[in-house]
Amino acid sequence: MKKNIFAILLLFNCIWSQNATLEKILFIGNSFTFYWNLPLVVESMANERGYNFDIIQSTVSSSSLKDHWFENKELKSRTLISNSEFNRVVIQDYSNNPLQNSKESQKYFLKFIDYIKLNNGTPYIYTTWMYKGITSNNYDVLDPMHHTLKPLADKTDAILVPIDQAFRIFQQRYPTIPIFTMDSKHPSPVGTYLAACVFYRLFTGDSPLGLSRRYERKDESGKKIFLGMVEKSTAIKCQKIVDEILP
Repeated sequence: MKKNIFAILLLFNCIWSQNATLEKILFIGNSFTFYWNLPLVVESMANERGYNFDIIQSTVSSSSLKDHWFENKELKSRTLISNSEFNRVVIQDYSNNPLQNSKESQKYFLKFIDYIKLNNGTPYIYTTWMYKGITSNNYDVLDPMHHTLKPLADKTDAILVPIDQAFRIFQQRYPTIPIFTMDSKHPSPVGTYLAACVFYRLFTGDSPLGLSRRYERKDESGKKIFLGMVEKSTAIKCQKIVDEILP
């Protein structure tokens, strides 16, 4: 009996997912976006709950929003925005630019926000985290990235994505769980999972509580591959922090 009920629920979820309106989402950024394939983790979380998301990325290591705007390094970010109908576009600048090259950073955030709106999309400002190279000890506010970019979001009606707040809280509460890779800069699988939970919450309006701790896809040969993997207890910690900062 239980197996029959489970099968019915699974079928209902598949039908619901297939009938859900397709949303196209673009992530623009660099390694802080593509580490552990953040965009596909977000897409997998959404698909798990029946949302029909198609998420692609335009990313190159060490690229800035200025690089994306002028399509340097073989990037095609502006072309993608103008040639596709993206419901949402996430923009991420080079990690220290908002704080240490703020004039240029603000300029290209504004350019992209205007361009995204011109093409009927909703812009999302990705606030990346503090790390040793731009230690928060140099600033007199709790979350410098958030503090710097929030006025821009308020002025333009872009949506601020508080990844920096989530990282700070996680590090304070669980200092023994590595949120960075060995370079103390890029996100570990846990960091990427936490960031994905924030995006999931903002994109869907739903709590991430109960989401899976790992996701799988198939490669070109049909072989199983995993998009990151975290412990169940760690996944719950990430989910609860996101519900806390985005009630």
